[in-house]
Amino acid sequence: MQTAIPNLFHGSLERGELDASVHAVKVGSDLVLLDLATDGYLLVPECGDVRVEGATVLAPMDLMLELAAGELLQSGQAQRHRAPPPAIPSRRLPEASVGRPTVADVATFAMLWADTARRKPTLQDLSRRVSGRHGRRDDLEAIAARVSLFRRMLPYAPTVGACLFQAELLLRFLNAADLDAEWVFGVRVWPFLAHCWLQVDEHCVSQSPDTLTIYRPIMAI
Repeated sequence: MQTAIPNLFHGSLERGELDASVHAVKVGSDLVLLDLATDGYLLVPECGDVRVEGATVLAPMDLMLELAAGELLQSGQAQRHRAPPPAIPSRRLPEASVGRPTVADVATFAMLWADTARRKPTLQDLSRRVSGRHGRRDDLEAIAARVSLFRRMLPYAPTVGACLFQAELLLRFLNAADLDAEWVFGVRVWPFLAHCWLQVDEHCVSQSPDTLTIYRPIMAI
């Protein structure tokens, strides 16, 4: 869900820390916030000289007061450092030549698909569920081969869902082979769109990097 915060007076910049459940990115002259607690996006159009560095926001006092009133800023003890999301990936995975999926591959895919399809989690639920995962990101050939197997089986699934469903399913399929990738969420404005994908450094795992150039990353898990 997207909500717009009215345009605000631009004064001197104040410093604030986003709540642990809130992520933000400046897109052109607009500020977009993702609030995991409400599972929704907020748009501040023409926000002026606002700067976002991880969980730190530098913005005019009026905007800070609006964010505080919406319970988007943290109160009390400071949270731990939050690294900014990675840049948009610019490269594809290496080509992978794999045979037909094995019985074990099909069984794993089917089990993960059934478990993923039966739930309708919020972004906060997903973030909590996958934040403690393990897996290797240093073997691009193995990741590419696993992704190729996934793409062979996906068309046979009863439904493939939208980007959120496919990204979760692919991430879990990678994790089942002790492999991993970063799950990145991005936005664009006018018109507003939200999207997510998997990447390892500058390599896009889940799709062609050419399709992501319109987005600005807002969160990675």
